[in-house]
Amino acid sequence: MYASAASSSKNWPTCFLVRPVFSDKRFRVSDFEIPATYPSCAAYGLVGSRRILHERTRAHDATVTLRVVDDPPDRPEWLRETIRVLASGTAAERDRLLARVARASDADLARGSDDDWGLGQVATHLLIVERGVALIGLRLATGSEPGPTGQPRPAASAVTRAGIQNLAEKAMATGARLVAEFPAEPDTKATARHPYYGDLNCFGWLLMLPEHYRAHLEALDRGRPSAL
Repeated sequence: MYASAASSSKNWPTCFLVRPVFSDKRFRVSDFEIPATYPSCAAYGLVGSRRILHERTRAHDATVTLRVVDDPPDRPEWLRETIRVLASGTAAERDRLLARVARASDADLARGSDDDWGLGQVATHLLIVERGVALIGLRLATGSEPGPTGQPRPAASAVTRAGIQNLAEKAMATGARLVAEFPAEPDTKATARHPYYGDLNCFGWLLMLPEHYRAHLEALDRGRPSAL
């Protein structure tokens, strides 16, 4: 079921119910209105969010024939947009991390141990991983050797504010390079071994980047050990 504010031929919020017909890979699509999708049910004289306008469905049973496409013609543009959105989301998480670093004292940045990372260690780890994963994904996509894929585990004694800033600048530059150089037809068969998840192709590596930031920052917020 797909919900959209204006996804049918008429300018009403609709839901599409898809009923597959397996013999020829076609679908039958019916659209109907769900009042709860309107900004205000009262404005339309509707009572309760469970009332569905069955009358319109019976009076106008809109059907559309669809074909499943295994190789969509807009795939290169779609992949390019995927990488752009991915890089943008990763940059937003990086900015959130750097804002937290900016608010922290030097003593806070220096706290931590090998088993219970402090903010400085987490920041260093995240920025190194972002740059490394972006390069691994780009190399795999272009058919190059991925390079080292192990997990970086920084010592608290090696953390400095200047070092974090330097790593952030490198990560930012690599993100821009990823967007600029990611190929329209990436190699999706080449893989590299992730230390936790095993063999991943270019998308397997790249799609985890924003969530990697979020997981570590959430662990810090909740006061949990963050040596992932």
